[in-house]
Amino acid sequence: MALLAFSDRQFRLFFMGIFFAVQSIWIQRVTLSWIAWERTGSAGFVGFVAALSMAPTLVAGPLFGVLADRMNILRAAFFTNGAMILILTILALCLPIIEPWGLAVAGLSIGIVSSAHHPVRMSLGPRLVAPDMVQHVVSAAALNFNLARLVAPALTGLMIAQLGASTALWVAVAFYMPMIAVLTRLRPRVLPPRVATSFLSELIEGLRYSAQSPLVRQALLLTFVFATIVRGALEVLPVLADGAFERGASGLGLLTGAAGAGALGAAMLKAVGVGAVGARIPWPVLAAAMAGQISVVMMGLAPIWPMALAATALSGFCATWCGVSLQAAIQTDLPDEFRGRVMSLWTVMGFGTVAIGALAIGGLAEWIEIGPALVAAGVLGMLAQAAIILGGAKA
Repeated sequence: MALLAFSDRQFRLFFMGIFFAVQSIWIQRVTLSWIAWERTGSAGFVGFVAALSMAPTLVAGPLFGVLADRMNILRAAFFTNGAMILILTILALCLPIIEPWGLAVAGLSIGIVSSAHHPVRMSLGPRLVAPDMVQHVVSAAALNFNLARLVAPALTGLMIAQLGASTALWVAVAFYMPMIAVLTRLRPRVLPPRVATSFLSELIEGLRYSAQSPLVRQALLLTFVFATIVRGALEVLPVLADGAFERGASGLGLLTGAAGAGALGAAMLKAVGVGAVGARIPWPVLAAAMAGQISVVMMGLAPIWPMALAATALSGFCATWCGVSLQAAIQTDLPDEFRGRVMSLWTVMGFGTVAIGALAIGGLAEWIEIGPALVAAGVLGMLAQAAIILGGAKA
């Protein structure tokens, strides 16, 4: 059960800070997407900005993973949280005069910092508790992440509609501050002594470990396909909310909140121990991966608003169920000295490839509209996941 993680004082402190920081992640993502849509009315540009905010992870993520295994993890966490505060502050100050190219720069800057932030965050939490508590920490962190997905987007939509995007950005800045304060009191587990090698050698070592482990390899491939299609679809919700249903910023908040509600349901089930996976990938996780692709097709085919909300909620449920399960499968028996490098690859597959999906679906929507684009993406995702599952069964 995820609640067991809170028996550890170090994790309780960490959770107090990360609770607000994760809220900020969702506030900034929803706000940036809405500003991109409001300023341009272009589905392709919304997908482009979303892609820029995640694409750096594809290239820089593994490099920062090596650094997470080499450097002081608390110092790295100070840097990534502080850098995000600086970027959001500049964006909030410049918002009245910012041009589309400025939004692109902001998205890219957030993407670069995020490519460092994710492996640091995923390494720090498990190193605060005993190894047998790692799976509970992963589940508790997912509950927090998806509670934020439920609450923050809906409130952000209302904030934007009533108070403007600038207010939402300042709230995002404020929500990073508790994490900065908490970091001064954390004492993560020290890594075991290691033989000093070159940066490139350690990068290759992490890649080799991931490729040679059947569990890690299959989990990464499934995450790649799932994140590209399902999470990519969730990044272009402004187009579905306003472009297809003309619901505006409040509609975006409702759609993203629906995804968060589904995600929270999955996270709460995980938190009480339902579907615990350990170091394996059981069939319910594979079924949820397929259901996620079907939900994207349903989003594209939805003729009325309530059906779009229901399909988006299913996407959120499956995204969390698969994300938590696959991450827990990898992290459960993962040696601390490989945690930064392996989880940086998971971040590449789980976050960086969302950029590919968002850009592709947004671009396709410019050509054939958002509904058919989502249907095509979901069908492609089902075929790709079936090939991975069958390949894993044969292996």
